[in-house]
Amino acid sequence: MTRINAAPYNRGALQAVDMVAQAQIKGVICLKLGITLVVMLLSYLLWGRSAGIASGLGGAIALAGSMLYARIAYQLAYGPPAALMRLHFAAEAAKMALTIVAFAAVFVFYRQVAWMWLFIGYIAATSAYWFGLLIQFNGKK
Repeated sequence: MTRINAAPYNRGALQAVDMVAQAQIKGVICLKLGITLVVMLLSYLLWGRSAGIASGLGGAIALAGSMLYARIAYQLAYGPPAALMRLHFAAEAAKMALTIVAFAAVFVFYRQVAWMWLFIGYIAATSAYWFGLLIQFNGKK
């Protein structure tokens, strides 16, 4: 969103839009955390400790990537569209790099990982973004 030269009577509307956007970002990240915890608990209870740990690690990788993306991409609430796009491209590149490094670290340092559950946890947490598109997080409790 580009900065709008708001008259004094429109400034409140811009702040409301910013609060809703922040609520949406926080809501999706909280949804990812919730999905990760549910998948981790279910896999632990149904398939054992190894599946629970692996799915939790997969969800943690997805969660860390999303938090890094949000930190980088949303540094500016408003600005020139080119600058906002550069931030999103940088955020996506950093998220991809973190994801690759995190998966590599898991495979190197935790050799007995249940890889299928690692990816199931990652995919389940990543799906929160798509569920987040269906939910309107408005910042109200």
